[in-house]
Amino acid sequence: MAESADATKALFLSIGFDERRATDTLKNEDLTKTLVEIVRLAGVENGCPKAKGNALYDVATKLGSSPHRDFVVKYIAEDKINGPEQLKEAISFLQSAAEVSAAAFENAAGIGAEVSDELISAKIAEVIAQHADALKQQRYAFPKGKLLGQLKQVPELKWGFAKVSGVLDQQINDILGPRTAEDDNQAKSKGKGKDAGASASKPEPKKEAKKNALVRPEGDFPFIKLSQIPQHEDKLVEVRGWVHNIRTQSNIIFIELRDGTGFVQVVLAGKGLVNSEGSSDLIREATIEVLGKVSRPPPEKYAKWSGLELEARYWRLIGKSDVDLEDKFNDQSKPSILFDQRHLVIRQEKVANYLKLKSVVSQKMREHYFDRGYFEVTPPTIVQTQAEGGSELFTVDYFGQPAYLTQSSQLYLETTCPAVGKCFCLLSSYRAEPSRTRRHLSEYQHLEAELPFITFNELLESIEDLICDSLQRVLDSPYGPMLREINPNIAVPKRPFKRMDYTDAITWLKEHNVYKDEEAKTFYEFGDDIPEKPERFMTDSIGEPIFMCRFPVQCKAFYMPKCPEDPLLTESTDLLMPGVGEIVGGSMRIWQYEELMAAYKREGLDPAPYYWFTDQRKYGSFPHGGYGLGMERLLTWMFNEYHIRNVCLYPRYIGRCSP
Repeated sequence: MAESADATKALFLSIGFDERRATDTLKNEDLTKTLVEIVRLAGVENGCPKAKGNALYDVATKLGSSPHRDFVVKYIAEDKINGPEQLKEAISFLQSAAEVSAAAFENAAGIGAEVSDELISAKIAEVIAQHADALKQQRYAFPKGKLLGQLKQVPELKWGFAKVSGVLDQQINDILGPRTAEDDNQAKSKGKGKDAGASASKPEPKKEAKKNALVRPEGDFPFIKLSQIPQHEDKLVEVRGWVHNIRTQSNIIFIELRDGTGFVQVVLAGKGLVNSEGSSDLIREATIEVLGKVSRPPPEKYAKWSGLELEARYWRLIGKSDVDLEDKFNDQSKPSILFDQRHLVIRQEKVANYLKLKSVVSQKMREHYFDRGYFEVTPPTIVQTQAEGGSELFTVDYFGQPAYLTQSSQLYLETTCPAVGKCFCLLSSYRAEPSRTRRHLSEYQHLEAELPFITFNELLESIEDLICDSLQRVLDSPYGPMLREINPNIAVPKRPFKRMDYTDAITWLKEHNVYKDEEAKTFYEFGDDIPEKPERFMTDSIGEPIFMCRFPVQCKAFYMPKCPEDPLLTESTDLLMPGVGEIVGGSMRIWQYEELMAAYKREGLDPAPYYWFTDQRKYGSFPHGGYGLGMERLLTWMFNEYHIRNVCLYPRYIGRCSP
C-alpha cells in the first residue's frame, strides 16, 4: 500500500505539483483515484508542464465522474486548450450541458479560435485613445490595471487575452517614449508601482516589519451591525465579526468580515495597522473588532456586497482561530466529512443564507396563517398512538411505558378545531423508514394545518394559497434578492395548479413506458404505490406543480374518507413539485363515527388508545380536512438544491445522528 501511495505521489509530482499539494491530494481517496485515471487518459504519466497538470486537476475536481470528463481531457492532452480562460469556459459548458457535440464544445471553449496581432493592436489603440490625456499627464503612474480591465470586456479579445498585456506595454512605450527615473518616482509617490510598465525598476528588498501597539482613537463611535453599513457612509463606526476571508498585498490587508447580518470588506493599510501586535493571528474565522470609516472606493475598484468598504483606523483581536482550520474540509471533501464538520460548514455564505431564508420562509408562512385567521398550537411530539404506518415509528421508553416520536401532529390538530377553528403547527416530525433518497430525512420540520367546514376543492385551494402567498411575501421582503441570487429562476407558480387523479397518473406512466419491473416490462396497476423515481420523472416531465388526487383506500392512512363517487378511492392529495416530488400530503378526514370505527377495524387498530380522537366524532362532529408540508422539501424546491440534507442545519438521516 505504501509503495502504491509513493508511486501515486511521484506521479503527482511529475505533473507539476509541489510536495504539499501532492500530499494533500493523496488524503482524498476519491480525488486521487479520479486524478490518476485522468492523468493516464491524457497520456502524461511520465510528466507534463505544470500548466497542463493544473488543468487536469481542475477537471478532476470540477467534473469528477461526469460522462463528459474524458471529452475535455482529450483536448487538454492534444494541447487544444491553452490557458485558464479556455479551460474555465470548457468546464462551465460541460457542467451545464445535457448532451455534448464536438462542434458545440469547440465553439464554447474557443478551440482553434485565433485572434490576430493586428486585431489586438487595433483594440488596444482604441482603449488607449480614450485615456490619452490622462496617460500623458500621469505617464507611467497611470494604472495599467484600469486599461486591462477595460480590454477584458472586449469580446473579440476573449481568446487572445494572454497576448494583450505585452502588446499594451509596447504601445504605451511607443506613445510615451522611454521610461525615465522621474516616471518611476511619480509612480512610486502615487503608490502605483505595481501597475507600472514592463521596464519598471526592481523594488527594494522588504525590511522586516516592526510590531506596533495600536492605540484606539479617542471618542465615542457608534457600534453597528454590518447590515447597517449603507446608512453610515463617510462616518466612523465600530463593528465586530469573524474573518470570512483574508488576503495580503504589500502593506495592505483586505479582510472580508461577516457578523451574521452582512459582510463588508475591511482595509488595513499602512505599517502600523498591518504589522501591529496580533496581526499574525489574522486568519480565517478569527474574531475581531474594527474601528474605521465607511467609504466608497473609486468606480474602477471592486467593492463587494454593498459597494462600500471600511477603512480601518484601529482593530483588535477578540478570539483566535486555530491554523488547523484549513485541514478540516475543502471543496472536494466527501459529504460525510462535510456533515462531520457541519458546525464549521454552516459559516459559509451560501449555507448561512439557506439558514436565514429558512427563518424568513417560516416567518412569512406564519404571517400568511395569521392573516387568514388561523391560530398556532403546539401539540406534543411524544405520543402513544400512530398517525401513519407503525413501521415508521421511533420507539422511546417514557418512564417505563412504550411511546413514540410523532410522525404527525394531525390527530391532535383535529381535536383543536372545535376550540379555536382553523389552526396550524410547525414542529419536528420523525420517520424511521430506512430510506437514503435525496428527499428523505429522519427528522424534519413539519408544517401542518386543519380546516373545519371545508370541501375537498377548498382544501386544494388553501394549499395553493399557502405556497403562492408565502413565496410572494418572501420575494417582496428584504430577503427577496438573496433568494433570487440563490435561485434566479424562482417564481410564484401560476394558479390553479394542475389536478391529476391517481388513475390518470397510472395511465400517464403506461403511455410513457415507465415500467414497474424493467426486466419483465410490467406496468404499474391500480392499487400500486407509485415510488419516488417514476413520480419524480412524471413531475419533472410535466414541469409544473401537480395535485395528484384520489388515491386508492389501501394506499392511504386509516383516517382518510372514501370518495362519494367511488368507494375504492379516498379524498386525498399529494402536491408534487418539479425537481423534488411530493412536498405536501393532505386529505379530507373521516368525520362520521361509524365510518371511523370501520376504518380502525380494516387497519387492525385497537380503538381504545384513540378514545380522545374518536370522541371528536361523538361530540359535535363536522366535515374537515388538512395537510402536512415538509419544510425542508419546500426549501429544496425554492433553492433549486439537489439534496435535501443541504438545506438543514444538522440533518438527521439513516446512519447520522451527530453532531
